[in-house]
Amino acid sequence: MDRRTFLARGGTVGAAAAAVTAFGSTGPWAAVARAQAEAAARTRGTVVSPAGTTLERTLVPGDGDGYVRFSEGPGQPVVVRDELAAPKAGREDRRAALATIVHLTDVHVIDGQSPTRVEFTDRFEDPAPAGNPGVFSSAWRPQETLTGYVADAMARQLRAIGVGPVTGRPFDAAVSTGDTTDNQQLNELEWALAVMDGGRPVAFNSGDPDRYEGVQDDDELSFDPAYYHPDTDRPDRYKVDLGYPFRPEMLELAVASFTAVGLPCPWYSVYGNHDGLLQGNLFDNPAFHTIATGPLKVVGLPDGLSPGALNRILTEGDAGRLLTLPHAPVREVTPDPDRRTITAAEWAAMHRADRGGPGPVGHGYSADAAESGELHYTFDISEDVLGIGLDTVNRTGYASGSIDRPQFAWLEQQLIAASSHYLTPDGSVVTTDNADRYLVLFAHHGTVSLDNPMPDIVHPTPGPRVLADELIALLHRFPNVIAFIVGHTHRNRITAHPPTGPDTGGFWELTTAAHVDHPQQARLVEVVDNHDGTLSLFGTIIDHAGPARAPEEARDVLDLAALSRELGLNDVQGRGKGAGGEDGDRNVELLITAPFTRTPDPVDPERPGRGRPDDVPPGPPEGRGETGGGGNGRGRGAPAATPAAADAGATQVAGVSAGAATTQLPATGGGAAAAGAALLAGAAALRRSGRDDEAVTAEP
Repeated sequence: MDRRTFLARGGTVGAAAAAVTAFGSTGPWAAVARAQAEAAARTRGTVVSPAGTTLERTLVPGDGDGYVRFSEGPGQPVVVRDELAAPKAGREDRRAALATIVHLTDVHVIDGQSPTRVEFTDRFEDPAPAGNPGVFSSAWRPQETLTGYVADAMARQLRAIGVGPVTGRPFDAAVSTGDTTDNQQLNELEWALAVMDGGRPVAFNSGDPDRYEGVQDDDELSFDPAYYHPDTDRPDRYKVDLGYPFRPEMLELAVASFTAVGLPCPWYSVYGNHDGLLQGNLFDNPAFHTIATGPLKVVGLPDGLSPGALNRILTEGDAGRLLTLPHAPVREVTPDPDRRTITAAEWAAMHRADRGGPGPVGHGYSADAAESGELHYTFDISEDVLGIGLDTVNRTGYASGSIDRPQFAWLEQQLIAASSHYLTPDGSVVTTDNADRYLVLFAHHGTVSLDNPMPDIVHPTPGPRVLADELIALLHRFPNVIAFIVGHTHRNRITAHPPTGPDTGGFWELTTAAHVDHPQQARLVEVVDNHDGTLSLFGTIIDHAGPARAPEEARDVLDLAALSRELGLNDVQGRGKGAGGEDGDRNVELLITAPFTRTPDPVDPERPGRGRPDDVPPGPPEGRGETGGGGNGRGRGAPAATPAAADAGATQVAGVSAGAATTQLPATGGGAAAAGAALLAGAAALRRSGRDDEAVTAEP
């Protein structure tokens, strides 16, 4: 297929098919399919709008050890989790919707041609070791040229869904919890912003405007059979040994221009380690800037350096030894100044540029943030629900995160400003005149990966960095905190944090899978008042709009997104294993004790459970007003429909409790020597895949 045909179809908006595949009466999937279908049918009868979500249908990987594909399966029912509060009968007739939040995370819009990528180290992890992935894993993915198309396909699916599936409340806000980009590059952020705002052409291409120049092409001088080369019949290990398909159209279409549709509601973002660190691990330096924008791309290890020696150098932290090694092999690429790295202040400033789209201005970041690089803020999700965006990136480096002391003190003040009562560190109860709001925090790193104690040498602040245990202790002092929504680990996972005493609060921690890796999903979170002393947080997983089975020839955006999902499923290093989570990590009702009593909402007798009549839905704003930014936390604010202007530990998964049940849901050569050495030095602690639940997470 040629580029012109692709462009003609690139703007087509579609949604994935919703029909349930018949599995037959025998075979390994039959019993599971029947049970899921029956439970899903019960669920569908009690929710408002399951269409387009995994309540209605799921994607089932094929069996076998070779290259496998997806087929459609029955929807998954809702699992009620009662670790923090007991479910009460009849709540489906009382519930009032307070907010609907779209959670996107780890989108990783990748410049797959950047000279600062170290794809050649990835092979040292093949096959993947047992247990934790090693230091070299996730340096390259066969689907990484297609990540922008996955982001657009998710936006298309969200536009097709439009409302929370349980309550029917339109989306109040979408939040991307970090690693929106992959390598701290200007062009990656420009592409990501174009996709989220929509309405204008975007091409995920750098260097030569007319062709792909990366490790997957058919370049005569640098062809490497260790990579998947989809557009040539020359043999490589992916096509020969792993059964990957010959896709001659893939790379040409991957760098073609198309018009993104944009997200359907106001959106916000928080900072991730790949947004603020080179390769997600290292602070910026002039050597990397020169490599990123220059004409040479390192494609292998320097002469005389074995993988074992490289591993020892990186593990021991003596990256300076690389400077004494012989030249690394390189290939020529087209220079591109837009591959330069950006600072935290530039990150905020680029979010504030007016590109149209659903807004708000700044997407959470104030004018002050664009000057200072301070990237934490508050924002109104709805009248009752306040969002707090945190910056957990340690600018010194390493994939895991932590919080600086000034931000931690600021966070405590925001929690106080939205609470009529709270606890002091010694357990005393303090009352205030502040109006109560439900508090939902957003960050890239969750409690399992807030374990980076290194002093921040780029953004120095007084005092030691705040790690998971200290953050958890703070949140327990404020019963109004109901949820902590995070990313980083590339997996679906939900953890209960029970109260630690009679006056303390408990909260739910929700982690959602990445766009870049299998299973390429997002989550809808609906906050509901049950008017019985409890709240429910409904979490519903959604797949992007690409078809379940990638067509034999990609022709448009959704075909490319489907191909990306299929390639991610077949990743040779097995990064997708377990990333989908258990049943209690996907479609859930999370009960929690209500921290205060709200005035009951009027209930439409025709639609009990909506909490408001159909003719006054709380929709997204028409304009692009500005919210958050200054982080004033001054009690109750404007609902998302009319946003107020303001510019100013490791914890294991709490298993589904014994009482939880699946239910029908009550309601180099020449001058490249230094470049190659600097690049490898910068790859210290290279990306690693999300760890298993029991292990300490260090993300790709």
